[in-house]
Amino acid sequence: MSYFGSTEFLLEVAKGKIDGHRIAFIPAFGDISTTETLIWRHGGAYTFNDTAATLYLSSSDNTDTQDVRIVWLDANYEEQTSLVTLQGHTLVTIGTGLRVNEIYTLDSTPTAGDVYVANANNHTNGVPNNQAEIVATFDSDAQVRQMGLYTVPAGYTVFGVGEIYFSSPKGRDNDFFWNTRNPTTPTPTLKTNVTSIYQSTVAIELSYSPLPEKTDVFFTANTSTGSGHVTMSCPILIVDNTKL
Repeated sequence: MSYFGSTEFLLEVAKGKIDGHRIAFIPAFGDISTTETLIWRHGGAYTFNDTAATLYLSSSDNTDTQDVRIVWLDANYEEQTSLVTLQGHTLVTIGTGLRVNEIYTLDSTPTAGDVYVANANNHTNGVPNNQAEIVATFDSDAQVRQMGLYTVPAGYTVFGVGEIYFSSPKGRDNDFFWNTRNPTTPTPTLKTNVTSIYQSTVAIELSYSPLPEKTDVFFTANTSTGSGHVTMSCPILIVDNTKL
């Protein structure tokens, strides 16, 4: 087998032929301003809650009854997968957890509303009243999570593979930040990389960057003036620690 990170190796992983290895993508887009924020559709900072709480699923459209696949982390950062049926504005309990790494519609019919996972029973017409209580979300025009955030499950290590793509709109100068935090270690939130981009798309090589279990990796951005729409995409390799 070719060396780790080669095209041949990653192709075998994508085929499911390398035990304990899988590839995922962290896609995100959204409007940002002069204040540094997470890259996501809701603007403003994301609130990290390190105490497990009941997770609720809901939609902003009361007619939505689609199945939604959710990959989430429980109180011990163990990875869980649930298939949950929306009940419109009515909150549906997923379980007790910390983060959501994947969420998307698993139905031939897209949702008419925006879908939310929140860590508090505090909604109006299916929409969390407090943005700080949003754990994950996708908009009706995407049907899949668009958030620059991933949390490494317990028992796994994540590696950067290939290139991260950042895109800044015409006439805008944006700073992009790669951040890591881990509440189980005695270190503060770290800004490990900063990239400045002016009205272009840039690919940054970050192969082999290791992220241990329970680490939050998240991407933030700001602009020097006004506001602008930014996008990013980051491929990662998720490896079972017993296979390292």
